[in-house]
Amino acid sequence: MFRKLAFLVLLFLPLLGKSQDSAIYSVGADLNYHPQDFFFRVRGQLMKKNLSHEVFIGFGINKTIFQKQGNPNIGYDLSYRFKLTDWFSISPMIRLSYSLLNTKVPEKHPLIHTTESFAAFRMMAGNRNRFAITGGIGPAIEWKYDAYLGRKNHFFIWNYFAEISYYYEF
Repeated sequence: MFRKLAFLVLLFLPLLGKSQDSAIYSVGADLNYHPQDFFFRVRGQLMKKNLSHEVFIGFGINKTIFQKQGNPNIGYDLSYRFKLTDWFSISPMIRLSYSLLNTKVPEKHPLIHTTESFAAFRMMAGNRNRFAITGGIGPAIEWKYDAYLGRKNHFFIWNYFAEISYYYEF
């Protein structure tokens, strides 16, 4: 009798409360203002306790759609969430991103590469459906192969961004 009861308890234990994997998964989309372009991105989020890991992929709206230049963007966000109420939280974060711009001129080396890192801050509201406002500033390195000089040119610049995001939590 005890074995049957123990078997049933062990069988249904994952359904009682939280399972051993306390991770929260979310998907989302955002609209990002950046000095180079407006970016539309889709993102995936993994949150364990208060630490959030996010990856995103997107494209520059103006340069990709209207100017017909490819401008993809990928990146990673790491943030620590401070929950102030049941539905509102703030998060300092670090963002690393890479974008590529195809200018199509000159024909041999038309690509401009940009690598960025940002220190940012996010305010998030909602429970299962969440909205966020994020802003940040940080250094960037841009490089392009100069066909005339026969070498790469590197430029160090400071960038900033502001974005509005939507997340749906599973």
